[in-house]
Amino acid sequence: MKEMILQMIQNLPYNVSDEEIAEILLLIGSIIKGYKQAEDGASITTEQLLKEIAKW
Repeated sequence: MKEMILQMIQNLPYNVSDEEIAEILLLIGSIIKGYKQAEDGASITTEQLLKEIAKW
């Protein structure tokens, strides 16, 4: 995982701002968190999600 993140950062253009890098790192962190939750069985099906959204 670490190598993938480093490669993504290295592939960014040289003129990328610090803020953009921070946003990318937050996005990567969220994706990793989601994968871990799915592995731990803490995810829901699309059908369950649609039922939850319908309650809103």
